[in-house]
Amino acid sequence: MADHLESIGKSRSARKDVKLSESRIPLKGKSVGVRVALVCGATLLFRGVLDFLYVNYVTHFYAGDFPLGDTSIFRLLESYGIALILCIWIANSLYRRWRPSGIVIILYFVIVMLPLSSQYGLADAPPPLMYAATGSIALLTTITELHPKLKLPKPSRELFYIATIGLFGISVYVYGWLVFTGGLRRLNWNLLRVYEVRAEYAQSLGPFMGYFVPWQAYVINIYGLLHALRRRTYWLLGLVAIAQLFLFGMTGHKSFLLAPVFAIGIYLLWQKRNFFSWIIMGAFLLTLVSYGCFLVTGVEFVPSLFVRRLFFVPARLHVLYYDFFSQPEHPFYMLSDSIFRGLLENPYGMPMPRVIALTYWGREFWPDVGYLGDAYGNFGLLGMFLFSIILGIVLRIADSVGSRLPPNFVAAAIVMPAMALTESALFTSILTHGWIPAVLMLWINQAIYVRRTKEARVTATSSHRVAGSRERR
Repeated sequence: MADHLESIGKSRSARKDVKLSESRIPLKGKSVGVRVALVCGATLLFRGVLDFLYVNYVTHFYAGDFPLGDTSIFRLLESYGIALILCIWIANSLYRRWRPSGIVIILYFVIVMLPLSSQYGLADAPPPLMYAATGSIALLTTITELHPKLKLPKPSRELFYIATIGLFGISVYVYGWLVFTGGLRRLNWNLLRVYEVRAEYAQSLGPFMGYFVPWQAYVINIYGLLHALRRRTYWLLGLVAIAQLFLFGMTGHKSFLLAPVFAIGIYLLWQKRNFFSWIIMGAFLLTLVSYGCFLVTGVEFVPSLFVRRLFFVPARLHVLYYDFFSQPEHPFYMLSDSIFRGLLENPYGMPMPRVIALTYWGREFWPDVGYLGDAYGNFGLLGMFLFSIILGIVLRIADSVGSRLPPNFVAAAIVMPAMALTESALFTSILTHGWIPAVLMLWINQAIYVRRTKEARVTATSSHRVAGSRERR
């Protein structure tokens, strides 16, 4: 009898987990309009803060990189109107059809489009770029909503074992190579010394480490962190956190340190009814607190990182890429700086970010731009819409492979590859920043989840049948 009650309890727990994982926010009726209105209010508030910080902080300390134009009231109001229209379009779509890929659209809207609209209203962001970028994000939103989910085959057991061994092998290789090449010697957690550590790390890169290290930091470790958080396996949570901390200390990449915090935040916020508003208000508070720290302490590092670097630099790079490639004497790359470089002739003989760095700063570094800026550098305005269509299909694949998993888990699992799209080319983000392993892990995890769900249902049905036969007896 005790075994029977225990089996019933387990089956009920499994069914409850299934219901929670398949639940969706009720998105019908007047509540959609209210939520959209809340997002619009948050957008106006955040945009106002961005304008204030651009005028009173960014242009004050970084006037050479961020100009302040002759502002007209009409253009300023126009910039607010563009931001509001795009906000309504995105919010209405996501609240009517809640999907994990929405995190990509929201991040691009908050990190790139709103600061770009601020620079359109206050500085020299050109109208063609502003309107083409707005139309591209609206098109991306529409594709992820209307494009049907893909029916993918179930992964075989052999593929599951191969993928598991492969991911484990990547982890062993990454940490083993870092330790072998002096990672423990250069171990550092001081944010002011990260560039020194990064320079030493760059000199010790091994084969495929340019791919495997971001995969480890943005996908494998984050996936383990979310799995531990979901299952409340605290020892695993601590182990993954320590592993990520050591990865940051041995490479000097600040994003590795922020990735777990960001992923956990999205995991928690994506369950909220007003998740879009929460994310915008989080950005609003982040900028205010950063600027407040500067006013109190006089230390410029925090606002430089979380105001200038996080929000205004990506938008400004879009403007510079447009400014360069809109000139008739500068031909487009036509994908000659992508994975097809072996088939196409590069008109500049060097990567696109290097050309921009030499042109506008006169020195070599890597001012990489988001997927829309890179799209314009390849094919002009048409490329921005073309790359948005390709990205929309990629996002629908991610929605498809995670359709049976909890949406907040899927959104958090892809949040760092999504973040990369705001400052990296589309194909670079897919290959280097973890889209491929993220989709693969979600695909396999969904197959495991579906199998366990079926087993739980079979167990529940058998338990009810046994209970019913005993009652009849």
